[in-house]
Amino acid sequence: MKYLPFLDGKYTTAPALAARTKAVTDMDKVVFQFDEQYPHYLANTDACRKENIHKYYVEDKLHPATAVSINKQIVEQLATECPSGFILTYSNSQYVLQNNKTGKSLQWQEDWIKVAGNDYLNLFDALCSQVQEDVAICQIDGEKDWLAAIHLSCPNYWSPAEKVGRPFSQVHAIVPGMEKLNENYFKMLLTAVHKGPFSRFAWGISTDTRLNHHPEPAPGFDPVFWQGRRVEADTTAIYLRVERQSITGVPATNCFLFTIRTYFYNIEDLAAEEKQALFAAIEGMSPQSLEYKGLTDKVEILRERLLG
Repeated sequence: MKYLPFLDGKYTTAPALAARTKAVTDMDKVVFQFDEQYPHYLANTDACRKENIHKYYVEDKLHPATAVSINKQIVEQLATECPSGFILTYSNSQYVLQNNKTGKSLQWQEDWIKVAGNDYLNLFDALCSQVQEDVAICQIDGEKDWLAAIHLSCPNYWSPAEKVGRPFSQVHAIVPGMEKLNENYFKMLLTAVHKGPFSRFAWGISTDTRLNHHPEPAPGFDPVFWQGRRVEADTTAIYLRVERQSITGVPATNCFLFTIRTYFYNIEDLAAEEKQALFAAIEGMSPQSLEYKGLTDKVEILRERLLG
């Protein structure tokens, strides 16, 4: 299964929210997707944690009630979507979530915030470290909204510290083509909380398959190598980086769970018609979008690589 959201030959920043309940495959109906690359994703998360967990996991005005409701939502999704992989038990005022994929377990009590042991900062941190998705919490309070928490092990050229605590319009102000949506986005957020669940997709071009592209390189990495996106006319591999994003509302605390799962596809593995659609979408980007995607002056190179 491949996610190719550009097959209509167009690049768009429209929300394009699709109801997950109407998805064709069971894989598309779930929040958390697991595949053979699970160990690789967990190793990446572990590397982020060892480097500096506070660089990749940040909070701002996260209400305790929201943290509890989101933790319960994540546990429910894991236990129901992957019952053979995650088993929840409760005994003597203690919950245990057994991760059969790793052989490890998480333990917590009835506050649903603290977690036993010293491996994780809290239960939310622990749960996010069990999945291949990045996770964020969007909070609404009256007429205000903000990103209350971000757990991001696969950043795609953005820093959680720059986004946390900000409303949707500020979070996406840097994205060309979202100006009109940013002017009238609040109704969409209310829909995310009270309707759904939904999924949507975003995509771009990469020259590596490294999951972590935080703007600040990890210690010991060459900044130029870390940056990536060095599209060349030679045989350098070029990949499509696709994000499957899911939105699950939690009306009880007026928030929603937002996840991002990253996929890579080598453009050489695309069918001819898929390559044509991809190039049409790239060719149709505005100069601002090309710059944002790191593709300025790369269109002709991509034409040669995709169309021959």
